[in-house]
Amino acid sequence: MMTSLDPYDGALGASATRMSPWQMRVLLYLRLLAGFLLLKTVYSWTLICGVWDGETSRFEMLSTAARSAVIWAAIMNPVAAVGLWLGAAWGVVLWLVATMVQIMINASAPEGVGSLYVVAAVEGLLIAIYGFLAWKAGQELED
Repeated sequence: MMTSLDPYDGALGASATRMSPWQMRVLLYLRLLAGFLLLKTVYSWTLICGVWDGETSRFEMLSTAARSAVIWAAIMNPVAAVGLWLGAAWGVVLWLVATMVQIMINASAPEGVGSLYVVAAVEGLLIAIYGFLAWKAGQELED
């Protein structure tokens, strides 16, 4: 049963914007995730540009794996965020690929792995939440 409208796509017409409640939840989650990715992007670029001062916040002092993760996030996250905000399938795929690569980079870091494991665990949780929401939205469409 179609009940909700996506206000950001209202220009497409009412027939193109009708969404079920779980589809709306998925879209809202993707948009919140897009905002989170943009915040991660800003943080990544502040590390690269040397905005913060200190041993652990200086880009050149990070391990190779940590620098790789920071550069990967700085480049891929804003592109994935645009796709997630739009609710496009390519945005979800790009986010999943970027997140899985970052998890592998974080897991392979030999030194300073404590904080990188936390980041990998949070990203894994975000993927699990998306999987649950997408599964519920798919079930709703089948009914």
